[in-house]
Amino acid sequence: MARKIQVARLGSAGLVAAGIVVIIVSVFGFNRVDEFEVGVKRNPVTGAVGSQPYGQGLYHSVLRSWTNYPLREIQYPAEGGAERLAALTSDQLQITVDAAYRYRINPDSAVHLYLNVGSPREVGAFIYNTYRSAIRDAIAEIEASDILSTNRAGIGDRIEQLMTVRLEPRGVVITDFFVREVIPPETIRQAIEAKLAREQQVQSEQYQTQVVVEQANQQRAEAEGIRDAQDIIAESLAGISGQRYLYWRYLEMLGKIGEGQNNMVIAPTEGGIPLFFAPDRQ
Repeated sequence: MARKIQVARLGSAGLVAAGIVVIIVSVFGFNRVDEFEVGVKRNPVTGAVGSQPYGQGLYHSVLRSWTNYPLREIQYPAEGGAERLAALTSDQLQITVDAAYRYRINPDSAVHLYLNVGSPREVGAFIYNTYRSAIRDAIAEIEASDILSTNRAGIGDRIEQLMTVRLEPRGVVITDFFVREVIPPETIRQAIEAKLAREQQVQSEQYQTQVVVEQANQQRAEAEGIRDAQDIIAESLAGISGQRYLYWRYLEMLGKIGEGQNNMVIAPTEGGIPLFFAPDRQ
């Protein structure tokens, strides 16, 4: 009988212990790490941080605090926006850059990020400050007069390169960098517009000069052609052969006049005085 009572007491104690465990777990709850997350465990009493990150799963929070980091790519600014930042060029002129970036966290570096940077919000702030610093450093490498002649994608590549050098050792990967617009100072913009206008004017003047030269060449060619023709005619009319040719042309023209409806014929005489007469018409 006494043994049964002891067993009953032990059973009751077990139930009580189980109940206490259930209550503790219920109070402290669980931490769920989704497939697109990684968790870092910390003991709130001792302050010790787990050496390895935790993947997808359900973990109790008894004497544990959890920090989950997203593994999906994050864009800043969100929803496809962009942010304009001002920076000084090497010649101390202000350039405005309209840009955006995307990044993701290396899951193996989650513990390192927790220990050296902080929570996901603090990581985002750290990346943003690195982005601002990279823009300033990249723009400081070029002169304002070269800002638009430099490939815009080249500027973006340089900024991304600087961010990668500073963030990759921390476990942050820059997956994309977008430069939507580079706005130069007003003085540089006016100078560029004046330069483009001058270049267009020079091109127009060069075209007009080419037209004048072509016209002059054409007139010169026509004059040379007329001169050559006159030289040929003069040579062909010189001497006895030329007189014979003119006499043949004279007879030819008389024949055409005779066939026409003309009322007068002009005939040469030995004295050189032309003879005018009207042919009879039947």
